[in-house]
Amino acid sequence: MGGFDLRTPIEKEREAQHSEICKMYAELIEKCPKASPNRLFTVIASRTNRSVPGVRGILIQHMLYKPR
Repeated sequence: MGGFDLRTPIEKEREAQHSEICKMYAELIEKCPKASPNRLFTVIASRTNRSVPGVRGILIQHMLYKPR
């Protein structure tokens, strides 16, 4: 397509926030491979001022975490 970005400013901001959360998770997994996923979600949630289920949902949506 012609390279048009039809997303709203809110959608762009949300994508940037989700990208940052995914990046944080990838870095933490690399630094602390034996830490439980829930512990990593808690760290990310506190850093981003979000809830643990919110962070977990974002990571599931972006296929970085697969629940049992």
